[in-house]
Amino acid sequence: MTIDNHFEKIVSYKEMKSMEKIALNSGKTESDLINNAGKEIARYIKKNFIEEKKILFILGKGNNAKDGYIAFKQLLKSKYEINILLVFKDSDYKSWNYDLNKYASKIYYLNDELNTVQTLINNAEIIIDGIFGIGLNRNITGNISKLIKHINYSDKYIISIDVPSGLSSIYKQKNNNTNTIIANETLCISGIKDCCLSINGHKYSNKLINLDIGITKYQKNYKYKFLINPQSAFNLIPKKDIYGDKRLSGETLIVGGSKKYPGSILMAASATLNTGVGLLSLGIPLSIYDVIAGKIPEATLDTINNNNNEFISKDNIKYLFENKKRINSLLIGCGMESNNTTQASVDFLLKNISNHFKYLNGIVIDADGLNNLSKINKWWQYKLPKNTIITPHAREMSRLTGLSVSEINKNPIEILETYTKLWNVSIVLKGPLTFIGNRHKKYILNKPNPGLAKGGTGDVLAGVINSFLAQGLNSEHSTILAVSLISESGEISKEKYGIHGSTASKLINNISKIINQNN
Repeated sequence: MTIDNHFEKIVSYKEMKSMEKIALNSGKTESDLINNAGKEIARYIKKNFIEEKKILFILGKGNNAKDGYIAFKQLLKSKYEINILLVFKDSDYKSWNYDLNKYASKIYYLNDELNTVQTLINNAEIIIDGIFGIGLNRNITGNISKLIKHINYSDKYIISIDVPSGLSSIYKQKNNNTNTIIANETLCISGIKDCCLSINGHKYSNKLINLDIGITKYQKNYKYKFLINPQSAFNLIPKKDIYGDKRLSGETLIVGGSKKYPGSILMAASATLNTGVGLLSLGIPLSIYDVIAGKIPEATLDTINNNNNEFISKDNIKYLFENKKRINSLLIGCGMESNNTTQASVDFLLKNISNHFKYLNGIVIDADGLNNLSKINKWWQYKLPKNTIITPHAREMSRLTGLSVSEINKNPIEILETYTKLWNVSIVLKGPLTFIGNRHKKYILNKPNPGLAKGGTGDVLAGVINSFLAQGLNSEHSTILAVSLISESGEISKEKYGIHGSTASKLINNISKIINQNN
């Protein structure tokens, strides 16, 4: 199934410029593109905001400001009360060749009386920000900097055109937190801009809407990046054969657990079962057998009695190789701890997995599986299954790469671009925004929810991904669907229990309900 057609594309500054050039070479003019953008902005406002609202356009002099001016003219035909505040001198707008004089009674300048500017902002209910665009190449200072601070403190509903003024793909502002518009919504033109989807940038752009203005062709070397729409992702939920048996729903194995963290493997197991897998086995150390037994009655428990019963050891893996011939997916890491014994078991598993599990569709490495992986030299050179997925948060990714957390958070898409190719795996980089990548495509889910920042949420996510691998989905579809279900379940949990009362275990029932509603 092709899901990408249901997601909006993400573009960089250079990619956007290339797309515009292709459109212009195909016969469109810059005026055509600006008019189309202005009309789409006006259409969006009319669709989403009742008439008679007081709207103030605050515009610079670039193309996104021109987009705003065309939208202003379109909205004059409705009953909105509209004014424009231009932030540069009158003479700077002579090159626009627009009929500014015709609307002189509604146009003001930033160098007008201070009281006039303050009154315009105070009287507005909606502010349309078109001061600077994606190509900003300098620090914002002086009166415009003061204006941005005043707008942010005004408590108005703010809509930015293309990007919040101050964000840029090509320039990293100083004092970014005070010199950047904090938008309620950002109306991106012909593609979601990548600077809106950094950890820092999303704080300013918030809700992202893409407006199609007829720029549809991408450069040949475009790096495919998509913004995940969870509702569309639910189309990936596997359909059940009403005449099928349990093996048709997949057989999976979860390896992990320890005396310290028995709950981790229990949550992963519960998440796996509640998302449709047919058969589940748990490879656990003997030390937690009594804790696990009976908690998940549907699961087969596979353990051994040897010299090391505290942790998953190489002997546990040998036993699983010999006795679990039919598994379709495997998850390793949840609660297993990181020490010499568990490191040796992870190393042995990855080094030999392709020779033992004939029916394996893919594997998921999570939590302490990743911490052990970070100590294994050139692990990516082992013969790993095609659908190998690792699920680090930023600190785990830091251990795997040697990069700092700040470096990873600063350029997550670039980090995924580098390491999906080096390691030849799919990566789910967890955090307030989730970044998914494989060698060819990148996906972002921009639904931050502090209620999900709880212990165990990662175990649930890993279990859900593992379940969909067992049911036959590939790594791309398994990860997109799993993070979408977790996100939607988190929203339900937040509404029902609040941010403080949301927990990982409460997500699982919500996920089952979402699957039932969309299947």
